[in-house]
Amino acid sequence: ALMFGYPSYVALTLGLSLAQIGEFSFILAGLGVDLALLPEAGRDLVLAGAILSILVNPLLFAALDRLTPWLKARERTTQEGRAETPELAATSLTDHAVLVGHGRVGSLVAETLQKARLPYLVIEERQVIVEQLRARGVDVIAGNAAQPGLLEVANVVSVRWLISAIPNPFESGNLIEQAHAINPKLEIIARAHSDAEVDYLKKFGADLIIMGEREIARGISDHILSRIDDPAAPVADQSQNARQVDSKPMAG
Repeated sequence: ALMFGYPSYVALTLGLSLAQIGEFSFILAGLGVDLALLPEAGRDLVLAGAILSILVNPLLFAALDRLTPWLKARERTTQEGRAETPELAATSLTDHAVLVGHGRVGSLVAETLQKARLPYLVIEERQVIVEQLRARGVDVIAGNAAQPGLLEVANVVSVRWLISAIPNPFESGNLIEQAHAINPKLEIIARAHSDAEVDYLKKFGADLIIMGEREIARGISDHILSRIDDPAAPVADQSQNARQVDSKPMAG
């Protein structure tokens, strides 16, 4: 995480999440003993390590919660002490949408915004996509949205919507926290892949979180229920409805 430019508290959160030995280790240890690949003493050590990591992990997360404010202050001090980078030109847009990420989800959101003729700008890290968007005349800022000062360049103070279309919940949470601190009235929309990610992003101030898997399940369920209510309905019409349902979660 540090290699990709994420703050130290994000790296520590990821490290603690990966440090715990899950219940799957019990299965692997038992299989190793059955196949004579692992002695019983080795299995006992694996089980002891797993139990110890499960017990200690909540305590480490509690300690990290107390340490996070100090780490954030340290990150800010470090950023201030670095050599100044070339200033980015601030956008002149107001009452606009800021779309973070122009991948599979973000590109579809951008199409919707463009068709609705709503002013928007894109924040994107990948230089190839940045150049493609600029060639099409799209207002785009190159960089990581959580980078200090980048949201100010996007004029978040005057933004109507902030749309986080990036799949990484830790990066998205950091971004949402910064944006909410700058503009508490801002409506923030984000994507997620699990209930845990939904709860995590809500904690930082996201107003609407779309979980793709849930929307897919809803689309399938709606299709089945519609066939029960009207089994004679043409399949082509139902397929069209399914496509419309599928497009809704992608817009989030």
